Amino acid sequence: MKMVLTGLGKLEIDPAEQLTPPPEKGYVQTRVLCCAICRTDAKMWEQGHRDLVLPRVLGHEIVVADQTGQRFVVWPGKSCGTCTFCQTGRENLCQEMKITGFHTDGGFADHAVLPKDSLIPIPDDLAFHAACFAEPVGCVINAFEKLSVRQNDRILIYGSGTMGLITALYARHLGLVPQVLEKNETKIAHIAPFVAATGIACNKDTHESEFELVINTCGDFIAFCQGIAKVGKAGQICFFSGISKNEHIETNLLNLIHYKEAVVSGVYGMTRAHMKKAVPFMQAHEKELNLLIEAIVAPQKAPDLMAEVLSGKHLKYILDFSLASNSPTIKTPQKSHTPDLRLNELAPQSLCKKVIEQITPLPNHLLAAATAKIDEKTKPLGALGRIEDLAIQMSLIQDSLNPEIRRKNLFVFAGDHGICEEGVSAYPSEVTAQMVDNFLNGGAAINVLCRHHSIEMKVVDMGVIREFTPHPGLIIKKVANGTKNFAIENAMTRQQVIHALENGMTTFLDAYEQNPIDIVGVGEMGIGNTTPASAIICVITGLSPAQATGRGTGIDDKGLAHKTEVIERVLAFHTIDPSNGFEILQKIGGFEIAGIAGAILAAASKKTAVVLDGVISTAAGLVAYAINPSIRGYLISGHKSAEQSQKAALSHMDLVPLIDFNMRLGEGTGAAIAIDMAETACKIMTQMASFDEAQIARSSIK
Repeated sequence: MKMVLTGLGKLEIDPAEQLTPPPEKGYVQTRVLCCAICRTDAKMWEQGHRDLVLPRVLGHEIVVADQTGQRFVVWPGKSCGTCTFCQTGRENLCQEMKITGFHTDGGFADHAVLPKDSLIPIPDDLAFHAACFAEPVGCVINAFEKLSVRQNDRILIYGSGTMGLITALYARHLGLVPQVLEKNETKIAHIAPFVAATGIACNKDTHESEFELVINTCGDFIAFCQGIAKVGKAGQICFFSGISKNEHIETNLLNLIHYKEAVVSGVYGMTRAHMKKAVPFMQAHEKELNLLIEAIVAPQKAPDLMAEVLSGKHLKYILDFSLASNSPTIKTPQKSHTPDLRLNELAPQSLCKKVIEQITPLPNHLLAAATAKIDEKTKPLGALGRIEDLAIQMSLIQDSLNPEIRRKNLFVFAGDHGICEEGVSAYPSEVTAQMVDNFLNGGAAINVLCRHHSIEMKVVDMGVIREFTPHPGLIIKKVANGTKNFAIENAMTRQQVIHALENGMTTFLDAYEQNPIDIVGVGEMGIGNTTPASAIICVITGLSPAQATGRGTGIDDKGLAHKTEVIERVLAFHTIDPSNGFEILQKIGGFEIAGIAGAILAAASKKTAVVLDGVISTAAGLVAYAINPSIRGYLISGHKSAEQSQKAALSHMDLVPLIDFNMRLGEGTGAAIAIDMAETACKIMTQMASFDEAQIARSSIK
């Protein structure tokens, strides 16, 4: 039997006896006696994890037995053994670390193949249920070894969960005076047996301050902030637990660390040595640790317990595999399947369907005449290079030998991305909103270029996390506050795909109805959006993630390798039809990318020239091209991006960029410059004299 995480909220039970191939060298086949459910397991069930590759058997707080019956706790790691950290006894920081239950299958199964060096024997007099606490106890030991403590030092611990109580128990073991703070009265009542047995103080608040040591064992960033205020001069703050994401700590509060000369110690996981030290501690405190066991249950209960663990109301649940045979067999649930969204599924009267079906290929009945007209200009044949090609294309788009650009617009579509949770960008997500403010204040490069070239510019909020006050330069088309993290789930729902496309369409169509637009540029702003753009290009063109992934906002070599790995993981997780633009957007798209695609489709339906910018708008163009290839003739590639995947995307659509200034800014800057070139091409076609008009003999032009 094993429990397999196949997707968010999908812990599926396979009741069959597990037959595994012989272990590789250095690994051993073990029988799982029990495995505790860690809050980290439940968080991965709910929201994934940057180190998680699905499908995966979770579980890293494991007790196993080998073929001889010897029992072990499991250090949940496999380090390289050769890096600086491994050589100095800090293998928990190994760059090549592979974590059991994260990178490799863990203990939510009746058998597990584990690194032999990770097995730590336990004595016969230690009950294996209590031994499940070896991993969290090892983490606590790691924390205290980073600290300098003395007998009777006062330690303030935020959080009365399992980790907080183990921390308090170990602090008392060292001769310290622990005090636990817990704001939830129900939890205080729940842990009353442990508090009574140990004599450890637990309160909702304290008026005491100047603690020698403060440890935050919960994810509440407010608790972390309060801890800074509570620590005494020359005190120590242990950053033990990761705090909630995307919160802000006042710099005035951080200045207290400076004034107090407080020491902040970061702690992550534990080494094998820490876990070995946990064994005698567990022997000495088995009675107290047993009070931290919420229940010992059959493994089939695991899917039902994940939400309970996340609630934070309970202590430790332990899966005991000796109970499996006494429980009824549970049929493995079938994986849910969301049918692919396609054009024929859209409502007949929907804007999305009508716009897409209105697009017709670029007519070419003027091709010969337009080519002859540009060839007759007072210059050698082809002397103006790409400008001549552009002049002919504008003639075909406008179905006129006298193309003219009267109104030129540029839309900067903005949105945030859940994939940023995977650490794929050098900048935090809040920069998206800050840059939108900059656009609205007229201070960005795109503002300068649009003013210079008399291009009407608007910013479109497709999915920025922050809300904006009304502004004449802002169009609110928000679908949601950012997409989901598509490393672990679909980026958006089917309804959101349609909504985003139609919001992009109405952005263009509303402006067009006020006054027809002759040419439109599409730019973007969204921290992390080179990751969905690269993934989209990989899916449609077949380019590998290693070939497609670029540095985006300027990540370093390590960041680039991580970003590549994330995209590889994404493409392994999702099954995507490269011909289905709707499905691509749903699974790995961005709201601003969908908005751009919608605007492109709408512009093509009105026979308006569309200028793509860099790799993100090119990826959006690629999606629009997958939805309706007839847009091809209306597309102009503004500039060559520094992102290598753009070349493959342009090649797929048979487009060549107009300029190469080694730009990688985005925003639509390359498109703005190219719009001016398109206007120049139109003026060459209409204002430059022919040989006959200038009364120049053709033979005189060399």
